[in-house]
Amino acid sequence: RLKTWVNTSLGETWEEAGDTVDDNELMSRRERYAAQLPVGVLVLTAGIDVQDDRLEMEVIGWGADEQSWGIDHRVIYGDPGQPGVWSELDAALLQTFGHEDGASLSIAAACIDSGGHHTKMVYDFCRHRWSRKVYAIKGAGGQNRPLVGAPTKQKMATPGPPLRLYSVGVHEAKCAWHSRAKILDPGPYYCHFPRHYTDEWFRQFAAEKLVTRVRRGYAHTEWIKTRPRNEALDMRVYALAALKIAYGKELVHSGP
Repeated sequence: RLKTWVNTSLGETWEEAGDTVDDNELMSRRERYAAQLPVGVLVLTAGIDVQDDRLEMEVIGWGADEQSWGIDHRVIYGDPGQPGVWSELDAALLQTFGHEDGASLSIAAACIDSGGHHTKMVYDFCRHRWSRKVYAIKGAGGQNRPLVGAPTKQKMATPGPPLRLYSVGVHEAKCAWHSRAKILDPGPYYCHFPRHYTDEWFRQFAAEKLVTRVRRGYAHTEWIKTRPRNEALDMRVYALAALKIAYGKELVHSGP
């Protein structure tokens, strides 16, 4: 009722209070890396978001205690219903990145969202790349969902290997990223952002806020969009899921 009164009687836009991050503050923390992969990066994972006219991918470097480094963001334009963009994605997932210590690393694991209009294409791509740790995922909304659920086998219409589909608790994953983004000192769970990430990327990362609402007498929290595009946040969710699926808790602690 208060929202209706503000909108109609005052003629003002309703601004719902919630917890978010400041995209300008995050932009001010951009760093110039000495190499593609700074010292501290141990493994790479990727998160891929599927849109109707493109694929978007972010590669994240992970270190001890899940300190993270944004490494690469790229957009592959084209119809995801056609094989061309998937061939480009396959090549992108096979690339290597030069480490500051002189070595190189490839992408160890990746997650691709299958919840849009191109589920079959995602399934076909992932089921033939299981050995490369390329996983199909589907977001599970709401609180109290595990960040990664146990995989389920999906029936496929064509012969070939089975498809294992992972559910990802997007509420939990977004809470994790927003909490980590607010850490100000490098160390456990700190987020590093490279100089070449655009202003738009940071606006997309900060495009949702956590609000508290009361339903049937009980308070619960949920994520709502504050602007239309949020692909940067979604890709981070998927890259974190890839880390958890492939490595579990092995990178959480730096001790023996």
